[in-house]
Amino acid sequence: MSMRAAVVVVLCTVPAAWAQVGRGAQATETYESATIDVKGHLVIVKAGGQVLVRKEGEQTAFSAPVISSARSAVAAQAMFANCCTSYDIPLQLVVYAGGKTHRFKGVGLPIFQWGFADGGTRIAYGQEPVHFACATHYELRDIESERLIEAVDVPQPCGQIPDPSPVTIPDWVARLAGK
Repeated sequence: MSMRAAVVVVLCTVPAAWAQVGRGAQATETYESATIDVKGHLVIVKAGGQVLVRKEGEQTAFSAPVISSARSAVAAQAMFANCCTSYDIPLQLVVYAGGKTHRFKGVGLPIFQWGFADGGTRIAYGQEPVHFACATHYELRDIESERLIEAVDVPQPCGQIPDPSPVTIPDWVARLAGK
């Protein structure tokens, strides 16, 4: 009887461990520093080596990179030339976490405000036109899956709407916007 119980334990334990590995469970990487190299690529230093995140397509540069409080993610704005300004604008937010590069574009407007949420497992950002915005579009996304968790448009006074109706601002937007 004890032999049968031992076999059951082994058969139940081994598949559970395999299932965790099979789902992509991996040791969390810890990022020590992040800089921009002479070619404008993002260089991330982690325990055991470096990671190079290259500019893509018509991207001109990266902004200064930021490491999450848990040191589990690194992010920087991806800058692009703009026909109507004398400066490049941030059209993507590039996040490196868990050995993968994620490029968040949201609704296609410049990403001027952004920050990590939940220690670096989520990213929050605000998008609005370069000039004369009547609202800022905010998104909260899970970094690993890139899934949209929540989005909200926050109106602001502008020429067309000098006194916009107030909206309920989620806590993550208030922290991002410093309100």
